[in-house]
Amino acid sequence: MLIFIAALGIGFLLLMWSANTFADNALLLGQHFNISKILIGIVILGFGTSAPELLVSALSALQGNAGLAIGNAIGSNITNILLVLGATLCVLPININAELIRKNFMLLLGATALFSLLIFDQQLTFVDGLILLTALIFTLYLLSRFEEQIDNADDDTETTNIAVLRVVIGLIIGLAILLASSKLVVWSATEIAQHLGVSDLVIGLTIVALGTSLPELATCIASAMKKHGELAIGNIVGSNIFNTLGVTATASLISSYTLPEKIFSRDYPAMLIATGILFALLLIFLRKKYIPRGFGLLFLAGYVAYMYTIYIQT
Repeated sequence: MLIFIAALGIGFLLLMWSANTFADNALLLGQHFNISKILIGIVILGFGTSAPELLVSALSALQGNAGLAIGNAIGSNITNILLVLGATLCVLPININAELIRKNFMLLLGATALFSLLIFDQQLTFVDGLILLTALIFTLYLLSRFEEQIDNADDDTETTNIAVLRVVIGLIIGLAILLASSKLVVWSATEIAQHLGVSDLVIGLTIVALGTSLPELATCIASAMKKHGELAIGNIVGSNIFNTLGVTATASLISSYTLPEKIFSRDYPAMLIATGILFALLLIFLRKKYIPRGFGLLFLAGYVAYMYTIYIQT
C-alpha cells in the first residue's frame, strides 16, 4: 500500500514538471518560428496530449473492440470541456483572441458536424474513416493558412537564437514523461482504490476516466498559471478536433463497427451540449476578451452531473 501511495506522489510530481516542460518548450518553439499561441495550443499541445486516446482506440480496434473508440473519443471531448476547461477556469480567467477563436472554433464545429453526419446511420466504416482522415488533413491545411494571415510581429522574439534541436528534444521529453506519469498516476490510484475495496465500476468512472485526460488537464493548468490562456483554449480545441477526426478515423480504418445505443441517448448529446455551451460563452464574452473564472464551477458541476448519470444508468 505504501508503495502505491509513494508511486502516486511521484506520478503527480512528474506530471506537474512534465506539463510545465512541455508547455514551455512548445511556447519557445512557436516563438522561434513566429507561430501564434493559439496554433501552438491546437497543433502541438492539443494533438500531442491526445496521444493516449489515439493509442487506446487503435489497440481496441486491433483487439476487435472498435466500438470502444467512439466512447473514448466522445468521452474525452466531454471531459476536455467540462473537467479540463472547468478546472483551468478555476485557476485563472481564459483570454479570448476573437479573430483566432472565431476561425479555429469553427473548425471544431465543422468537425463535429461532419462526425454527426457520418454516424447518422449508427455505423462507422472504412469509407467513413477515410473521410474523417481527409477532413483532419484539410483542417491542418486550413490552420496553416490561417497562420499565414496572422501578423505575429508583436510576439516575443527573445528565443530567436535558441537552438531549435534542444527545444524539440525538450518538447519530446516533456510529452513522453507527461504520458508516462499519467499512466503511473492511474495505475497507482487504481491499486489504492482496490486495496480500499472500491468497486471496478467506480474506479473506471473516476480514476481511469480522469487519467486519460490528465495530459490535457496538467498542460492547460500549467499554461493558465503562466498566463498563456491561448495555449489552454487551443489545447482543448485541438484535442477535441483530433479526437473527433483522428481518433475515430484510426479505429474505423482498422475495423468497422456499430455504435451502441447509449451513445445516442446519453454521451453524444452531452458532447453536443458541452460544445454548444463553450461556443456560446466564446460569443458572449468576445468583447470582454476573456471567460470569467465563475464559469469554471459551472463546467465542473456539469462534469459531476454527467458522471453521476453514467453511474446511475450503469
